[in-house]
Amino acid sequence: MLALLGTSLASCTTLPRPEVSARTDSDAAAQSLLEESSMVSGNPWQELDTITVTYEGDWSSLARALQPTLVDAHYRQSSTEVYSPRKRQVLQSHRGPAGEKRVLRTPTSIAVSRNSTTDLSTDSLEAAALVADAYVVFTFGSSVLRECGSSWRNLGQRHLSGEMCTLIAGTLRPGFGMSEADGVIAWIGNQTKRLHRVQLTLNGLESTAGADVDVTFGNFRPGPEETEWPHHFVERIRRPINAKAHEWKLTTIDLKP
Repeated sequence: MLALLGTSLASCTTLPRPEVSARTDSDAAAQSLLEESSMVSGNPWQELDTITVTYEGDWSSLARALQPTLVDAHYRQSSTEVYSPRKRQVLQSHRGPAGEKRVLRTPTSIAVSRNSTTDLSTDSLEAAALVADAYVVFTFGSSVLRECGSSWRNLGQRHLSGEMCTLIAGTLRPGFGMSEADGVIAWIGNQTKRLHRVQLTLNGLESTAGADVDVTFGNFRPGPEETEWPHHFVERIRRPINAKAHEWKLTTIDLKP
């Protein structure tokens, strides 16, 4: 039934496909643009010790139906997330109608509990690892892509969020969750140098391998310590179908240098 649903909703997307590159070098101009974008945001991944944010959002019914383990909508309606860039660690506390889900993600481990009971399900752990890693990119944008990405190259220009953007494609190694590598495309405004959109593959789960999504950022506001953060996020599935998946907002932020 889900396969038929996906087929009936499938539509063409004109967005380029993010792909994993075999290259290890980066184009100098693309790398420089990413560094400029990181500077506009205040280089939070490089400059800050601890960042605590809270999010609230809603999942589409289609996303709930197609990826119930990844979405985990009964627990993931709002979230408090504590990032420690120097440790490359994130602690997430998700809340929903089923209660609280806590996730601790480090470079070498993933731990999940639900209502204080340890969850050892492989599917749950792999999905939580993918989500935690992806939200590092959603939260820190160009700042973390600059440090963790490679093989950046220029893909041309597209219009988005009121300005022309330069699209640069790169690769994250390791990728999201249990993936060895994932492809990303960053849409950077030519005038503002803001990261307006990021596209990414999701190779860390068997059920999402071969798919790609994008998140568009909006409502940029200045934050503490000369930083700037988007406060509105919209995620869309682009392949194998083209449909909205998730919309959320940043509600609070606290920084420690």
